[in-house]
Amino acid sequence: MMAPREETLFEVEAYRVRRISREDAPLVRKLGERCLEHIELHYGSPPDPQQLVHDLLTDLPPGKTLADKFGLGVHEGGGWLVGGIDVVRDYPEPGEWYLGLLVLDPRHRARGLGTKLMAELVHWLRGQGARSLRLAVSEHNESGRRFWERQGFEPVKQVIAEFGNKQSVFHVMRRTLEER
Repeated sequence: MMAPREETLFEVEAYRVRRISREDAPLVRKLGERCLEHIELHYGSPPDPQQLVHDLLTDLPPGKTLADKFGLGVHEGGGWLVGGIDVVRDYPEPGEWYLGLLVLDPRHRARGLGTKLMAELVHWLRGQGARSLRLAVSEHNESGRRFWERQGFEPVKQVIAEFGNKQSVFHVMRRTLEER
């Protein structure tokens, strides 16, 4: 059963993480406007803040449905959207989830929030039956790759993929979600 979108799934300090829906699209677009460098890094230019709405609400890997997708919003105490997380259940195989996106408003970066969000996300994913988490990080995103390595992700393979008008090498990384 899918959780109501208003339900808080987990909290990190004063931030609440809950599912987002189409009604949140204007907030997600505004977040995209504040994170244009992230969009340009992955999709090339000109960056379109609407891309973040697509990524969080409808983008799916092959063979998956919206029932498998969890577009999550990271909200400050007043409800302001400061981040987005996209995870897909049982992809590429049962028990393994795929993290398609973790983006934070630039004003909320470099404060340890990403690390704390990941710790709570991992805890929540374990409760959903996930045994591992996979992601892909662009070769152009060296700081992102270092972040994921600090979070316990290890390289699996490299793939070439095209997003928007940009073709890039992506490092596929994986982390088991067993208790440490």
